Amino acid sequence: MVTKAKINSAMMKWAREYAGFTHGHEERLPKDIKSKYEAWEKGENSPTWNQLREVSKKYHIPTAFFFMDCPPNFDNLPNMINYRKLVADSIYETNSPNLINNIRKSETRREIYLDLLNELNEDILLFKVPKLEHDTKIFSNYIREILDISLSTQKSWYKEVNHYNFLNKWKEVLNEKLGVLIFETEGVLLEEMRALCIFHEKIPIILLNGKDSVNGRIFSLFHELTHLLLGESAICGDDENTQEEIFCNAVAGEFLVPEHDLNISINGVTDLLSYNSLKKLYNSYGVSEHVILRRLLDANKISRRDYISYINSYEESFSKSSGSGGNYLNNMIKYNGKAYYSVILDAYEVGIINSLEFSKFTDLGKKQIPKLQESFYGGE
Repeated sequence: MVTKAKINSAMMKWAREYAGFTHGHEERLPKDIKSKYEAWEKGENSPTWNQLREVSKKYHIPTAFFFMDCPPNFDNLPNMINYRKLVADSIYETNSPNLINNIRKSETRREIYLDLLNELNEDILLFKVPKLEHDTKIFSNYIREILDISLSTQKSWYKEVNHYNFLNKWKEVLNEKLGVLIFETEGVLLEEMRALCIFHEKIPIILLNGKDSVNGRIFSLFHELTHLLLGESAICGDDENTQEEIFCNAVAGEFLVPEHDLNISINGVTDLLSYNSLKKLYNSYGVSEHVILRRLLDANKISRRDYISYINSYEESFSKSSGSGGNYLNNMIKYNGKAYYSVILDAYEVGIINSLEFSKFTDLGKKQIPKLQESFYGGE
């Protein structure tokens, strides 16, 4: 006889809703759960222990929670504006369970990071919201100033193979200078979101879509940073249907490819739209063809007709990330960020956390510790 788990049916319903399987997202549940969850929630039946373990895994809820009398008094989902749908405070209605889980995981990681920084007696930067005129060049110049990265330094990051070096350098700079913690999503569709940011006075978060191109993630970093400098949290897609989104795009473009420098770079160039001319420009600044074409349009160097024509004909050289393929450790560093892992590793090395806590905080086994050390510092 198969033993059933005597759960609290109300907790089963709470767990599903907490995980984001509402408003039609129930259809994404595995077949074995989808066909039975209503009966479990109504108390008409109970799951087997194996089924409960599967539900626990899918909902990202500890098994013990299903036996509680009432839900715990917590939910670390932040309030944020969804610029794709122009709504606020409705994350459950407008986003998938995958995205909800990635947001929660980012907030949890931030709390761990903040606690360990305190334990390590490290200084914690306060993120300052400046009082600036709503002007593209004023904002982009301010970003250049606070990051203390000259355009010549930015251009020196170019490596022939791809633009990953630009992305990694910008991530390091944003964390070092502003305390921004940067993560990447796992399993979230690009159609759902390009990136999001969560404002905190201490350690704000930028969450990039791990499926996006390298160049897309670079641009999103500065689009989201602009939202943070405006003192807001936001979920962003491809739409430019609000003044705020248009402004954030403009600031990111002006910061990465300043108009004055672009004019110098193209002075005397007669074949602006040739492959070699565009390639030289996008490699110089560490951006996509799309961004260069947009900057040329904004500077009135090409017509809108040419812009639309070339946008349709040029494919991204780095069209999409390879996703979760390849080396597991490298993927985990990509998703969770070098800054986060560095603090976890420091805490482990000085004895603040043990190997079990290290694994819990990193999703890495104990055997990965020497590999992580070697990856960061060349080993010990």
